[in-house]
Amino acid sequence: VKVGLANDKAVRAAYAHLTELAGDALLEGVLVSEMIKGGVETVVGVVQDDLFGPTIMFGLGGVAVEVYRDVTFRVPPFDIDEARRMIAEIKAFPLLRGARGAPKADLNALAKTIMKVQRLAMDLSNQIAELDINPLVALPKGCVALDALIVTR
Repeated sequence: VKVGLANDKAVRAAYAHLTELAGDALLEGVLVSEMIKGGVETVVGVVQDDLFGPTIMFGLGGVAVEVYRDVTFRVPPFDIDEARRMIAEIKAFPLLRGARGAPKADLNALAKTIMKVQRLAMDLSNQIAELDINPLVALPKGCVALDALIVTR
């Protein structure tokens, strides 16, 4: 991972360095993405429940999900208003609302992302055992997935 690359020349140099480090390893590509500053780390995920099937989870993300366990769950199908209620349910909701003068997160983008994850979980419930987008950074405009894990059945 290389961060803080200011221009295309720096990106090209980083690529050359990484391919040199890889040696004979097969590289299928690299991912170049914008640096994200600020925002609130959240998590959106899917777990398979033996009784209910795919269950959608939302909460405070990053390492905080493991420390505080500030999450909420819903069983699909549900509508976007229910996704908004999920967001408002977590104890960290004031952070998303711009606590202590911080910028407010785009709650609509978060709700839409929860809905997309729900659709994916329902459409692929026979193939997905687990899905985690963590962190999903909630920004003043939009949200960005910084890491994701999908475990197949």
